[in-house]
Amino acid sequence: MLPRKLRGKLSVIISAKNEAKTLPLLLKQVQRLAPAEIIVVLNGCTDNSFQAARLCRQATVVHVPEPAGHDVGRSLGAKLSKGDILLFLDGDMVIPASELAGFAAAVDGGVDVALNDLDGLLPPFGLSDNVTRCKLYLNMVLGRSDLGACSMTAVPHALSRRALEVIGYRELMVPPKAQALALLKQLRVEKAGTVNVFKQNRLRQDNTGAGNRVEQLIAGDHAEALKAVLMLSGANAGAAACRSSAAGWPPGGTPYDQDQYHYSNL
Repeated sequence: MLPRKLRGKLSVIISAKNEAKTLPLLLKQVQRLAPAEIIVVLNGCTDNSFQAARLCRQATVVHVPEPAGHDVGRSLGAKLSKGDILLFLDGDMVIPASELAGFAAAVDGGVDVALNDLDGLLPPFGLSDNVTRCKLYLNMVLGRSDLGACSMTAVPHALSRRALEVIGYRELMVPPKAQALALLKQLRVEKAGTVNVFKQNRLRQDNTGAGNRVEQLIAGDHAEALKAVLMLSGANAGAAACRSSAAGWPPGGTPYDQDQYHYSNL
């Protein structure tokens, strides 16, 4: 069952790379949300994804002939969007409208960044992978341990128009950095529901195996996010001191001590 009609206009942004089989199914679910617009960004597709996307008359299809980067589609789609609520999806995951609706509803109710809560699906910290540890650490540094491993890296997630304006669409190309900026700028960031994307995430050569390319990319994105935190903290020593206190760091301490927190495999 879908929730009541949204007060704000919903924009759904779908990033896809060679997802001709799943796109039509996902678009059918998206249309059940009655969005104001659907933006499909095809990032270096070589299959029939364009034809599949065009089957949805409401969809605005953006075709990028050459691969433009892992999360560039989100940034481009956000720039083109006009809605009050931005729901971000990946074309390889067919998620029921009933599960997507909660993210849109959360933003419609005042949340700025609505995240997918995967904590209950993850193993204990000692058994977690490097990507999960990166997510946990970033949230801890930002004084939001309650978010666990929730991250804008994962879909589905949704943003308010206000969040997009505060963060900037360009920053969405590096999701952990965008999340860090949202928290540093005191936006309302919350868990909005649980969608088990592990079952649907399409296995590819670049996202399987220890130290795979996607793992390295996400770890690098988190390093960039931490750099942004340090730079902004340096520009506002008072705010940095408050965050240090909230995180339990000693007076004069910094959120990143190279000797204590550096992991060579990240």
